[in-house]
Amino acid sequence: MEMNRFNFVILVLLLIHGLSSAVFAENYTSLRQDYQQLHQSSQLQRQRHNWEQLLERFDRFIAEHPISPELDKALFLQARTWDGLSKASGSKTDAQEAVSRYLSMAELYPQSNLADDALFHAGQATEYRLKDRVAARLYYLRLVTQMPSGDMVNDAHKRLAVLPQPVAVAQPHPDKQNQQNYHAVGDSPRLEKIRYWSGPEYTRVVLDLTAPIVAKPHYLKGENPRLYFDLLYTKPVVGLPAVVAIRNGLVKQVRASLFDEQRTRVVLDLNRVAEYKLTTLESPHRLVVDIIGAPEEIGMTAEPTTAASIHSSGDDSIATILNSAADRQPTLHVPQKKADEGIRLIVVDAGHGGRDPGAIGPNNIREKDVTLQLAKALASALRQQMGVKVLLTRSDDRYLELRERTDYANRVGADLFISLHANASDRGKAYGLETYFLNLSKNNQAAEVAARENGTSLQDVGNLEAILFDLMANAKINESSRLAAEVQQAMVAGLRPHFSNIKDLGVKQGPFHVLLGATMPSVLVEAAFISHPREEKRLTSPSYQKRVASSIVNGVKHYSASIDQVAQR
Repeated sequence: MEMNRFNFVILVLLLIHGLSSAVFAENYTSLRQDYQQLHQSSQLQRQRHNWEQLLERFDRFIAEHPISPELDKALFLQARTWDGLSKASGSKTDAQEAVSRYLSMAELYPQSNLADDALFHAGQATEYRLKDRVAARLYYLRLVTQMPSGDMVNDAHKRLAVLPQPVAVAQPHPDKQNQQNYHAVGDSPRLEKIRYWSGPEYTRVVLDLTAPIVAKPHYLKGENPRLYFDLLYTKPVVGLPAVVAIRNGLVKQVRASLFDEQRTRVVLDLNRVAEYKLTTLESPHRLVVDIIGAPEEIGMTAEPTTAASIHSSGDDSIATILNSAADRQPTLHVPQKKADEGIRLIVVDAGHGGRDPGAIGPNNIREKDVTLQLAKALASALRQQMGVKVLLTRSDDRYLELRERTDYANRVGADLFISLHANASDRGKAYGLETYFLNLSKNNQAAEVAARENGTSLQDVGNLEAILFDLMANAKINESSRLAAEVQQAMVAGLRPHFSNIKDLGVKQGPFHVLLGATMPSVLVEAAFISHPREEKRLTSPSYQKRVASSIVNGVKHYSASIDQVAQR
């Protein structure tokens, strides 16, 4: 345990020095070992922070390993940790957390051999610590009916034999005409998705629903404040993540799970007590939760953590903005930066990833793979040649929504944002280099590239352009265009002496979602055409990747010198 504590201290120090989050990847085996040591030590169990430290590490593992084959075990063991904490503390709140985690695990992994254990332990915690025998009976009953071959079935039958039959559940008050009895119509509302947007003055969490719902908010203002909602007669869709990590200094994460047969519970774990506002929207149905307050600093840069913020009456996404009236268009809030700070932190974005392969070349080379290789090469070159901090939006093959990328750059206080891509064209002979910055597209080709990178249609690009001026009121377009020009010129100059047929396609502008919302100079680099056989082969070449990376570094250096932003060290 002393070694584990030593490792934990080292990890904290690394975080303070701004290294990539990939360094902090948790290991399930070590988590299990530390859980066992805590479980066996009555002395360690007396200190609440020992439990909370382990719970936070489980949160990190779950967030970093969304498709791990051990995720069901991690979720179950995290629930067991909450359960153990509730026994040690005697807190009903901790017991409720344990039950919520057990139910979430059983809902997400019904085929796991731990699902029946999770339901049984949920029943035990509910029966003995929450003193709710009716709810406990529901969990035992679900276990024996849904998992008849589970090894906890006999124990569940024993509890069912002594627990009382449930009484009829009261229906919503008949005077509330807008609250449908979904049991009567046989189609319960579904919680389909959880989204969020981090802003400098609030964090917005959006619950996407299939129908109007009845939501009951509860606020626990203690050492670990959290806001939770019971969505009556609502069930989460299969595959809905149990945990959505935010960690922006205001909201730690959002958790969702089926609490019992009558409701789904959504929990917002907060860094501190803050005000909140609840809004319901229709077409489509959404529950919008605004947590009011500025995020706390996270130690990445000298400036406070900030992010672009979209403010409107119920607005929460680009898709919604496109359908908004002019009087509801949002305003972009941009943090002010001291002129003498220089370039200290750069976020490099590897385009696409996970379930989004991007463009695919004639030899089945995927854009998501070459952009990740380019991003790692660029990060290494920037660190070595400029001595700046560099963070990657992704360091492995994972899916990120477009808005998450600039949101991350805003959150860590980046000075520059560089998104790397490989171009593609139906015209197989097209080749060359080009660099984009955020603005209205000036030609059809730029609009086509924006549509492909956005994953939308040309019509959607046109709709987005109609409101782009308002969105970019303060979005550092001039600095981004200057950065794009320097990067493009440096790439052409750096590659032509070493590779033949380097075509300069120039600097262009377009409404790219991956750049929308960035509060720092930002560019999108199309390093080659993956649809062209010669350039597809180059994109997989380490020598080409290194030349591209080194050339972009030169472009960043020239940009820094041109605006007199050399960092003072």
